[in-house]
Amino acid sequence: MATLILRDDVLRARPVEDNPDLGRAIRTLPSDQPLVLRIEGRPLRFRKVVDAATGHPTDGVRPEPVDAEIWHDLQSRRGSMITVEPERPMPDPYLLSLSATLTEWNSPDDAAAYDGL
Repeated sequence: MATLILRDDVLRARPVEDNPDLGRAIRTLPSDQPLVLRIEGRPLRFRKVVDAATGHPTDGVRPEPVDAEIWHDLQSRRGSMITVEPERPMPDPYLLSLSATLTEWNSPDDAAAYDGL
């Protein structure tokens, strides 16, 4: 979980300092992929903000239209601290890289024995 001060209409990766994995997930999010974050305990779906002038992705995400009203209501608390966390735990990048090389461990028996640990 991360905390940050709500300062903008979009959620930027830069202020997410106490959770570097979450900041990295926001920065590296492809523009066509949604990201579900729990803001103050409520799941909201976000998409990458694209710079209108250049068309390049930025370090921020904006809520999808279906969740825009909830985000707009939070804007009344600008300047206050909010909690932000991923909807589900982010995988460890090192373990993800190993899963591609240690395919002998990717069996249904191993999944039944070790999933959830």
